[in-house]
Amino acid sequence: MIAHIPNFVNSYNMENRDIMRIMQGKTSSYHQILEEICQENQIDLTWLSSDWLAVMQRDGQERHVLGYGKFDLNPAASSMAADDKYVTFEILRQKAVPVIEHAMLYQNSTVGEFVEGRNTPEYIAEYFAKHNQRIVIKPNAGQCGMGVSLVTALDQVPAVLEEVFWQSFSASMCPFYNIAHEYRVIMLDGEARLIYQKNRQDDNWKFNLSQGATVSRVDDEDLWQELTGLAQRAARAIGLRFCSVDIIRDAESHNLLIIEINSGVATAHYLEQFPEDYAKVKAIYRDAVLKMFCA
Repeated sequence: MIAHIPNFVNSYNMENRDIMRIMQGKTSSYHQILEEICQENQIDLTWLSSDWLAVMQRDGQERHVLGYGKFDLNPAASSMAADDKYVTFEILRQKAVPVIEHAMLYQNSTVGEFVEGRNTPEYIAEYFAKHNQRIVIKPNAGQCGMGVSLVTALDQVPAVLEEVFWQSFSASMCPFYNIAHEYRVIMLDGEARLIYQKNRQDDNWKFNLSQGATVSRVDDEDLWQELTGLAQRAARAIGLRFCSVDIIRDAESHNLLIIEINSGVATAHYLEQFPEDYAKVKAIYRDAVLKMFCA
């Protein structure tokens, strides 16, 4: 694996500053669920850092939940690997898990052996031509579709990179995939606890829930099993116990491919559309909380 230096510090600051702003007014179900779980299981709960950090204590043990669903269940290195799109791609590729392709991209001022020429206009132009003049450029450690752009002409690149490098040290490039469907699988210790389909708006090519995509249940048993099997392989390869795995169905090949793995588990948008599933979602978080105290 070629080493690179992801901007974990900046990605965390970006998450803290902007993701919570985007989610403002939509975190009440998440906070309410954690508060109910702790009250019902004799766990002392303290919110710190403007409700960004949940500190849980029981029987002399202390556990933490950071941000929007990052639980102490996951190893720190595995969680950071999942937050890095290129690292995720390389790990899954090495483990022969179907995954969309990613390539690293750095600012042209970046120097070092790890760059290996992956910071030049020629490098971008070659990748652009190789993938039918339709590529996606995005922050390597971004979330919620922020800074993700479809590039169909090389003269778009300077403005796209200015936005990306404002928030991230490194970028990822990937081919544009014609996505028929996108799914999210919430995994806890190898079990798929919730699967739903993400449906993009007609005027938006992205499937990000924070940008207007809607959700629908996955009721087909064969599809459920197919998605579960791939999500299990992905979570195991990265080393995550509690995560959500995003999977696409490529419209051309009809293959299922991992698009990303999230070390934080968010359910606010799902509950907005299916409030009747509150107890089901709460049970997922309850099991995750209790598993933290069994470790």
